[in-house]
Amino acid sequence: MLLDETNGGGGHQGPWCPSCKQPILEGQKTLQVIFNDDPHGFRGSTGVYHAQCGKVFASLARVMNLNPWAGR
Repeated sequence: MLLDETNGGGGHQGPWCPSCKQPILEGQKTLQVIFNDDPHGFRGSTGVYHAQCGKVFASLARVMNLNPWAGR
């Protein structure tokens, strides 16, 4: 799908999916994934994903966020 420049000619202004690198358009289902070792998303893993794209990353985040090596 090509994006038209109906929002002032600046391209897509909303979030982009870190997985597929495509824009997340209004009305699309999304999934917020948070990795404890990247809480602000500076490494590119934490963020808003398309719902389908984020499923694998959400599963991975659940396991990594358990951190069994922390002694808890």
